[in-house]
Amino acid sequence: MHKKLNPKSMKRENKKMVLRYLIESGPHSRVEIARKTGLAQSAIWRIIEELVNEGLVEEKGTATGRRRKAVTYGPTRSFITSIIYNVEVLETLVAVGFLDGAWRIIERFSTPKDFDEFKQRVTSSYENILKSHVLNKNISKVVFSLPGIVNTESKFLIHAPNLGWRNIDFRREFGNLDLEVLVENDSNLSLLAEEFFSQDVKESDVAFFLYFGEGIGGAISVNGKIVRGENFAAGEIGHVVLDVKNGKEVEEFLSISKLVERMEKFVELQGESLDEKFRYIKRLWFSGEKNVKETMEEFLQHVAVVLKNIIYFLNPGVIVLGGVVNDLWDTFGSFIKRELEKITDREIANVLIRDTIFKEISPSLVGGNVLAIEEFLRQIT
Repeated sequence: MHKKLNPKSMKRENKKMVLRYLIESGPHSRVEIARKTGLAQSAIWRIIEELVNEGLVEEKGTATGRRRKAVTYGPTRSFITSIIYNVEVLETLVAVGFLDGAWRIIERFSTPKDFDEFKQRVTSSYENILKSHVLNKNISKVVFSLPGIVNTESKFLIHAPNLGWRNIDFRREFGNLDLEVLVENDSNLSLLAEEFFSQDVKESDVAFFLYFGEGIGGAISVNGKIVRGENFAAGEIGHVVLDVKNGKEVEEFLSISKLVERMEKFVELQGESLDEKFRYIKRLWFSGEKNVKETMEEFLQHVAVVLKNIIYFLNPGVIVLGGVVNDLWDTFGSFIKRELEKITDREIANVLIRDTIFKEISPSLVGGNVLAIEEFLRQIT
């Protein structure tokens, strides 16, 4: 049996497709949009007019065509789609996101271990943002990126071990905010951001994001969907045991904060944040400092082992590395690849491994805005 086509549903999906195309690829003329989407020009004219009238799309400028200049259209920046709290163990970044996928950092503060204190900081920053930014109550969301296991359906943090937070109902705790609250794991958000903006992840049947931070996290996508699992713990590679004899998990070997601790036993690292200290470690590595070189090589060998396990278990089309550190492969990729080829069949090891495309910011922050956009696109009428 074939379902009868529903013209209303078709119009809604076409509208969603056009808006998604503009968000992902930037401003285009109506002729270009028709060519890229395959929709009739008459349909594109109608959809663009509707999106402009709804305040979702605006004129961005002109593009020179074969005969004359054509008006280009792109997502509006007249309101924010998200207020993002990118929570890491040491620091929380506060940002606002826009419908065109862009974002802007507003402030940062040390993450309190006491959740009530964290709640007060969030409420204070939220009130300040409302004074200087325009919201769209039908679209704008508050998004929390968290380093732990999250029930995304009930907006419930099950456990964030490195923060010491457990069983927190974010929907209830932040029910005083005027906007809908969304909560997600930082690794999942990082992969969501890559999936939204990266062609290789879009085209991959299976993709994996290996998140380096105070802890170590992972995220899986299959056919364009984030896999969370029965109890929302899918991809939590940091808790996989790597040393059975001593009961040590992957996090013990790959956490950037653990690496910094090991380095600081024999060298004083410059910088305050993990990112700054890791940059200093890189400088010492390239200078040939013996203890740093030995410790770093041991760390990179463990990275290769974990990558081997991911490759054999999931056989992904692409593995993305990122988090607090976003240039691990660019810096040490040749070393990791050599180590990986020692322990893996060459044909199997020939998977695309790269750093995240988001170099200057945690990819989970970008993913927070993408989550809000995706939620809006899902509800579009």
